[in-house]
Amino acid sequence: MQEVLQTAGKVLDRDASVLILGESGTGKDYLAQAIHACGPRRDEPFVVIECASIPSELFESELYGHERGTFTDAHTRKIGKLEMARRGTVYFDEVAALAPNLQAKLLRAIQERRYTRLGGTQSIELEARVISSSNRDLDELLAAGGLRRDLFYRINVVTIALPPLRARREDIPALAKNFLGRKRRFTDDALKMLTSHAWPGNIRELRNVVERAALLGEGNEIGPDALPLTPPDALVESATRDHWTLDELESQYIRSILRITKSNYSKAAEILGINRKTLLEKRRKYGI
Repeated sequence: MQEVLQTAGKVLDRDASVLILGESGTGKDYLAQAIHACGPRRDEPFVVIECASIPSELFESELYGHERGTFTDAHTRKIGKLEMARRGTVYFDEVAALAPNLQAKLLRAIQERRYTRLGGTQSIELEARVISSSNRDLDELLAAGGLRRDLFYRINVVTIALPPLRARREDIPALAKNFLGRKRRFTDDALKMLTSHAWPGNIRELRNVVERAALLGEGNEIGPDALPLTPPDALVESATRDHWTLDELESQYIRSILRITKSNYSKAAEILGINRKTLLEKRRKYGI
């Protein structure tokens, strides 16, 4: 992480495009925000474009904006996100998720540093800095034609690779303590359990586990019993060995959480990430 931060520090005052790589949950968006917030563009907007969630037919309108009357629902002029960013930073989250035809449209704006609103005639200068991210193997995408090489070269002037949490286990106690807050603490056994976990969901998963532990744990000390790690791991192992169906696995997991919460359905629903009504429906479905 020191190497990551050193590289980030070197690009703060530069206008070069930055590509942040890393698995889901490693904090790519936080690093992008930090580069923006610590650089000379900090007082300008930081605009996020979530490439995986924008419908193809709306991409150009979201990116460039449009003039009134350009299409049926264009009742007013719309300012695109590139224009909203002004002289700040535009962050393309999961840029490799864009379809090839949309990659070509993005490339044109980045390469020429100019664009035009849909239905407009005035050329607008792209003044914002470009930061992009991806959780995918870009070498495989390039080989398969899923990512344009010319776009890759434009967004990949400087690459910063974020390591997965399993590769920086010495940071887990500090991160967990930060998420828990200062008023409570983990026992040594709880910290050992957190440090030994594989964390496929990386820091995002760690944060969720700590938040659940804070709900389940009683008193100022959080022990291993409050960590929702062992029951799910054991369940997955049993399910894999005995070829359970997904319904069987879900049923057993809900039973485990209800045992941990002593049948407190509101707390169990919060841990499971569903509302209480849905939990009650699942209880009836599985005969719990």
